[in-house]
Order: sequence, then structure tokens, then C-alpha cells
Amino acid sequence: MGVVKHQITIGRTREVRGPDALEQGFAGLIVAVAMVIAGWFGIQLIHMTQTLNAVSLASLPQINVVMYHTVHGHWPSPGNQHIAAADSNGSYVKHLALGEGGVITAEMTLGPVQGVLTGRGDRVPSSLQGFLSFRPELLGSEDAPAVSFLCGYAKPVAGAVETAASNRTTLPRKYLPPFCR
Repeated sequence: MGVVKHQITIGRTREVRGPDALEQGFAGLIVAVAMVIAGWFGIQLIHMTQTLNAVSLASLPQINVVMYHTVHGHWPSPGNQHIAAADSNGSYVKHLALGEGGVITAEMTLGPVQGVLTGRGDRVPSSLQGFLSFRPELLGSEDAPAVSFLCGYAKPVAGAVETAASNRTTLPRKYLPPFCR
């Protein structure tokens, strides 16, 4: 006859008892941190996508500015209705305006307009208002220049012939697409 060995376990095993409160709390903390980070990145992405609305709306006035400069040899006068129409607006763009030196400026409202409810029951607007400018720059030579537009805080290209236009952008860099930073 063989010897029968018995295994004695004091208490219950993990498979039987399940996770304890400390383990559940730690898992909940990890999920909460992940949700906060994902929410922050989501808001950044939404604002950048909303800014692209201004980039697309400004493309036609940019073409008009280039055509005007090509034909007349100078930038159009500020407020010229043939360049940027008064009704040029979009989902997040209130209107486009033509400024000095051929600068096209979009007045924008980013984010949801309904606001965020605070702990006291007050509504704080969660929208961000500001301007995004598109400044023309002349590239190439003075005899045969090519016109390019700088978006937001973008720096002029080395060797640009002319970049005298002023930047009216007031939106924070983090909400702008990479090519506007």
C-alpha cells in the first residue's frame, strides 16, 4: 500500500475567493486614468478637426488673393468683398475677413457651445474663441514670385522674397493642425 498525501490549504485560494478590494480599487484607478487621458486626447483631436474647417474655407479666398496679386501686382485692399465674401462662414468659422497685406483671418469658435456643468450647477462655456490667420508670402524671385500662405504660427520659408503680413492668430498652438504651428 502506498502512502496517500494530502495537501492542506489554509484559507481559500484566489480562484475561489476572487479579487480583493485593493485589487479592484487598483484596476478601477487604472481605468479612470486611461479614460482621462483618452478624453484629453479626444478633445485635442476635436479642436484640431474643427480648425480644419477654417483651413478649407480659406482656400477660395487664398486663390482670389493670388489671382488679384498676379493681375494687379499688389495685395488687395482690406475688406475687398470680391476676395472674401461677407457670408463666408462654416460650422466653426463665424466669418472670414481680408486684412492688410492679403492676410485672410478666420474668426472661430471651437468646441461645443452648450458648456460644461460645474459642481455648483453653473454652466461654464467650454468653447474657445479666437482668430486664425493665413498670411501670404512670396517665394522664388522678385521677377517671377510664387505665392504661398502661412497658416497660424507657421514660420516663413528660408529665402522668401516677402513675408511682411502680420499674424493675427490668437488660438493656442495646441489646437492648431501641425502645419499651422
